[in-house]
Amino acid sequence: MVDMMNSRIKILYLVLSLILSSLSLAEDNIESLKIGFGSCIDEAKPQPIWKALEKERLNDFFFMGDNIYGDMDSGVLSISNMGSAYAKQAENFPDWLQNLKPLAIWDDHDYGLNDGGQEYTLKKDSQKLFLDFWKIDKQDDRHKREGVYFSETRQIKDKKVLLIGLDTRYFRSPLEGEKRNYQSTSDVSKTILGEQQWEWLERTFQDSADIIILVSSIQILATNHGFEKWSNFPHEKERLLSLIKQFKKPVILASGDRHKAGIYKQGNLYELTSSSLNKPLPRWLVAVWNETDPLLLGKMHYDMNYGLISIHSSGTVNIDLKDDKGNVLEALEFTL
Repeated sequence: MVDMMNSRIKILYLVLSLILSSLSLAEDNIESLKIGFGSCIDEAKPQPIWKALEKERLNDFFFMGDNIYGDMDSGVLSISNMGSAYAKQAENFPDWLQNLKPLAIWDDHDYGLNDGGQEYTLKKDSQKLFLDFWKIDKQDDRHKREGVYFSETRQIKDKKVLLIGLDTRYFRSPLEGEKRNYQSTSDVSKTILGEQQWEWLERTFQDSADIIILVSSIQILATNHGFEKWSNFPHEKERLLSLIKQFKKPVILASGDRHKAGIYKQGNLYELTSSSLNKPLPRWLVAVWNETDPLLLGKMHYDMNYGLISIHSSGTVNIDLKDDKGNVLEALEFTL
């Protein structure tokens, strides 16, 4: 009787192993990868946009910063306030989203200081709050080093996708000019990423990959507005664009921050800016402020929105910008 029971257990174990093996094989041979992108989501406001996003049947979702609004004029108060903001935001996220184990970087409002950079004195405390909220594995390098930058890979049949999230806050030098009218610096010693992160990024770009999705909380390509952007540090922007050019394979940029959305193109380089998930600009401001840019494809969009990047095993790539009802605002397609 005991031998019969042991035989049945072995058979069940074998069947279970085969099932798990087939599931793993299926994951390694997926036909397409669909990633959602969004930023600027206020934990104190309704978040109806998750209903539309659930219908997208995403493989991943990438939070691009301002994932809570916990910053205050006093940095000390910000740490306390951010703890409460994270607790509230955890209640807002639907189960399907949490099951995806979202990817995330931060921007100023979940960093702890509006338009803040390296000068923020409580950034280590803020990083711990961030890593704990996003349930980053304790063995992850982000627990061992300064800054929340990271990379992960995804496989679509024979194509390797490299996802990179940058930290544009922890090491960033002070801005020049006044708020809403920041100026380009001529001081080449100033930095966005800091040398440690730059060295890591240059090593990461050497990884074998068929396409890179590079995520920055602030816009990379935009040129003509007075807010935070890579163009405020032209030598840093040139260093990044040069690195991308050396990669010699497709790179897609994604960014948030602006409470408006659009798709930009410079040469064969595209940038998806998606913002805001639930905190759009006031209607009166939109009525008098029609922003554009020489690199903008289509137009800027001011309502709640999210972005999608879909990569298919055939080599086709789709970039879509949608409103909170799932309606397409902008769309483009190209081939790897």
